Amino acid sequence: MPDWLPDFLNSNLLYGPFYQISSAIWNIVMTVCTGIMTTTPQGFSVDTWEYVQTELYPWALAIGVMSMDLFIMIGFFRAVGNFKENMTLELMIEVFIKIVILNVLMVSGLRIIKTLFKAASAMAGMAVMVEPPAFFTDDVDVGSVIFYWIFGFFYFIVAIVCAFLILLTLYGLYIKLYTLVVTFPLAMPTITGSRGVEGTVYAWVKSFLSNTFEIVIIALAMAITGRITAGVSVFVTDSGVLNMFDGFGQALNSTIYMILMAVSVKGAPTFLNKTFNL
Repeated sequence: MPDWLPDFLNSNLLYGPFYQISSAIWNIVMTVCTGIMTTTPQGFSVDTWEYVQTELYPWALAIGVMSMDLFIMIGFFRAVGNFKENMTLELMIEVFIKIVILNVLMVSGLRIIKTLFKAASAMAGMAVMVEPPAFFTDDVDVGSVIFYWIFGFFYFIVAIVCAFLILLTLYGLYIKLYTLVVTFPLAMPTITGSRGVEGTVYAWVKSFLSNTFEIVIIALAMAITGRITAGVSVFVTDSGVLNMFDGFGQALNSTIYMILMAVSVKGAPTFLNKTFNL
């Protein structure tokens, strides 16, 4: 390629408006997303966390404390009324252990939740790239200019949809985490109920672990996707003529990268649940 051609082609006019807008939007959103993934729910929205911690959680805790005796009685009377299983010492010890565990959880539950939030945030911080992935082609040539002029609007739509799909997924995840914090005191008392009722606790724990550590899977998916697409070279050739058009392949690779990242982020919950049976 002649030395003057890259400088001539590296102009906003030849690249068209869609490339510049797409690049700006994607980089801004990715910067926001990487910041979100390394932030705990306490720091994600301070006002929301304060509202959950000082208003909603005490309200739910009061209801949970009042329902503790109810579920203990349900568990006791079902055990006594079960003629297939006699009321043995082992059963009494099991009920006593559950009551002790329940009291510990009701007293220290919020502290335990905060610790797990910090652990997940730290793990995501180690996995995610600090800076937004720089996937836009640096190979300025005829091919890249042709791509952005012909497919510029499609490229713009892909960037907008994928970027905000990832962002909305993260926002939705934190909304679920705030809701799980509030429902913690409501679910825990069921541990002392009968074997059919206590399944509520296990369901809540699975949901909490799945949503809390989903951020780690999302960070891993984004990091791995960036490495995969960055290591793939499209239209690699030694031909001097064809090298003038290899920017088209890199631009196409950038489009595929955005789609793959969005799909990976949306598929993180399914992957986590199937892998760890949550």
